Amino acid sequence: MDNTAARAFSARIAYWTSQGLSGLDLYERMAADDELPAVFDTDDLAAIQGISPLSVKKARHRGAGPNFMRLSARAVRYSRPDLCAYLASKYVKVREAA
Repeated sequence: MDNTAARAFSARIAYWTSQGLSGLDLYERMAADDELPAVFDTDDLAAIQGISPLSVKKARHRGAGPNFMRLSARAVRYSRPDLCAYLASKYVKVREAA
């Protein structure tokens, strides 16, 4: 991960999981974590998700992915709460074996 925002995101996930948070609670806390950037761009989002920026753009054009702000024809930003809500929506809780 060579993206600064993605490294910060990963570091904060590591911190909050070391504090005992996981799953949806983790993403709720990340949404309010002021040590993370308030907004992320397409490259940041791609690095956080481990996909290409082109995949992020294609998903956005299909109406998939997190909510976003279009600041200009080429400038798109994702707010931290919207990004975390999107990631939380992708969280799958595995049932424990009976």
